[in-house]
Amino acid sequence: MEPLPSRGVFWICILSIYLAGCGGEYEAYIHQLRAGDAQEREDAAAFLGAQQVQEGIPALRMALRDPVLEVRVKAIWALGMLRAKRAMRDLLPRLRDPERRVRQTTAWALMQVEEPEAIPALRVAFKMEKDVWVQGDLKRSIDYLQQFQGDVDLNESIFR
Repeated sequence: MEPLPSRGVFWICILSIYLAGCGGEYEAYIHQLRAGDAQEREDAAAFLGAQQVQEGIPALRMALRDPVLEVRVKAIWALGMLRAKRAMRDLLPRLRDPERRVRQTTAWALMQVEEPEAIPALRVAFKMEKDVWVQGDLKRSIDYLQQFQGDVDLNESIFR
């Protein structure tokens, strides 16, 4: 006999079935991101990013202020996966977050967004950053984004 699915998975399935007739295909995950418990919010953010659900961007932007670290990190990661240019202004302040993982994931997400407007904020964060690992991620993001300003050899950007 197989074990029953967890309570969270059960309710996600029920909510998915209910919402399938009431809205978009991913409404259940967007709702879960807004109203689920901490694990459900984290899972929803990861799902929306992995599946590249553009409709989830507003809820993911709101999740950047979630009190749970893991939810914030997954929301940042998801916005990076979505290459959500419209979320860039929400991501930039996360470069000053006290949590190292938030700063690192934000540097990566800004690199994925591919918007060179983030370079000045990344440079300021790099100068202020004390953690060597985070500095490395910030530097990689700056170096990568410079190709969109024309600062990198043209032949290199062709391979992108």
